[in-house]
Amino acid sequence: MAARRVLGVLLGLLAAAAWVDGSSGSTEARGQSGSQEWKKAFGGQHYDVIVLGTGMKECLLSGLLSKAGRKVLHLDRNSYYGGSSACCDLARLQETYGGAPPDEALTTSLGNPQSYYVDQVPKLMIIKGKLATILMDTGAHRHMQFRRVDGALIMKGGELHTVPTTAKEATTSPLVPLQDRLQAGRFFAWINRYKADDPATHTAGVVRKTKLNLQHMSGETFLQYWQLQPATVEVAMHGVALYADQSYLTHPASELVRRMQLYRDSLMVGGSSGEPQPSPFLYPLYGMGELPQAFSRLSSVFGGTFLLDRSMDEVLYDGGGGACGVRCGEEKAFARCVIGDPSYFPAKVKTSHHIVRVLALMKHPLHGTEDKGSCQVIVPGRELGREHDVYVLAVDGAHEVCPKDMHIAALSTVVEGPLDGLNVKQIADRELGSALAMVHPAERYFIEVVPCLEPTSNGFVERTFVTSSYDASSHVEGAVDEVASIYYRITGSWPEVLLRR
Repeated sequence: MAARRVLGVLLGLLAAAAWVDGSSGSTEARGQSGSQEWKKAFGGQHYDVIVLGTGMKECLLSGLLSKAGRKVLHLDRNSYYGGSSACCDLARLQETYGGAPPDEALTTSLGNPQSYYVDQVPKLMIIKGKLATILMDTGAHRHMQFRRVDGALIMKGGELHTVPTTAKEATTSPLVPLQDRLQAGRFFAWINRYKADDPATHTAGVVRKTKLNLQHMSGETFLQYWQLQPATVEVAMHGVALYADQSYLTHPASELVRRMQLYRDSLMVGGSSGEPQPSPFLYPLYGMGELPQAFSRLSSVFGGTFLLDRSMDEVLYDGGGGACGVRCGEEKAFARCVIGDPSYFPAKVKTSHHIVRVLALMKHPLHGTEDKGSCQVIVPGRELGREHDVYVLAVDGAHEVCPKDMHIAALSTVVEGPLDGLNVKQIADRELGSALAMVHPAERYFIEVVPCLEPTSNGFVERTFVTSSYDASSHVEGAVDEVASIYYRITGSWPEVLLRR
């Protein structure tokens, strides 16, 4: 019943509050306004933290730190929230990707440009995941509405199939090799039965009983015990546990099991008959661009100061090389540390790899999905003869992100081949391969190949904590893990909401 209440609140609450006014101690000001109000936030004032950029990670950090009692100043050079992951209407999307402003022909084809809310880096939320937990615990969910995604699928042999999560599904799923289905059924049954605090559930095996101590087993040892075939491991680890790579081999087995149970538990939320629901994912109405605003409101409630449209000229450092504030023109503000996205610290990040993303505006659902209006599709790397998976996320007008007769799809993956001498379309065709067939034909394609930037240090010495670029996956859990890590490095403790989880 409690799980159903959580989903009901997440899906049913309207945005109940606008920006709080100055009477509650919060401030939101436009940096370039003629009133010069922004100068009141500077003038040598001291803060605990100054945050640069208003992407989801930065705003989540701002909200959590403000709620924990830190005094926060938050700046963005742009007049809108989101940074490189901003949500765009059609006009700004055209501008961002170098296209002409929408004309009459484009409007006739695609509808009102202002009826689009297209995320440049769309991500799904897991219903019982970390981000949903934070939204509920902090009250930030009151500023948003959500809708469940209609499906979660994996491609095999060019066809799409539902991700199995139960013993019954594993023994009948085309994703599991025929000769592996009995063992896969036992594996999924054990996963769903396991309870960390109940030793009676730790024993596995039909004839030869073995107690599995997950805290002292690596993922590799755990999977070797079950002797599953590679295709089954791929479904369990990539489709259910949602790993983007093979890091599960070195992680504790307890983490693998926890992630698989999280997927299953999220599937069960909201049903009335005890049966799994279509997917474990939520997507906000009007797009993920609502998240930075929700968390900035949270920060504002607890006294955070926000300045949009305010360029920052310089990060200030003390004699020991630690960040101690920022300068905007002649005005300065001081802080114990500074947080920022990679665009504010180009000398403190490095390129780990490149990501190709394709946004497609279509008049049809993804092919092969049985006309699902929204879904996640994972195309395993092996399916395309590559190392990294391809992620496909589709939403439609039911999520209020486009006109009712339109659909938006986002495809992304890590670039594995060379970049030199190729344009972005050629790179997308090579890297995404047959996954692109799911969206053809589309009315418009927007393609980018971007570096995935990560900080060169943990930020302790410089007191400068730089977030990394968003990865290629279609869910947000990895981003929340990074936020929690930065929060710990700044405060010395994990976010309280995640400790209670």
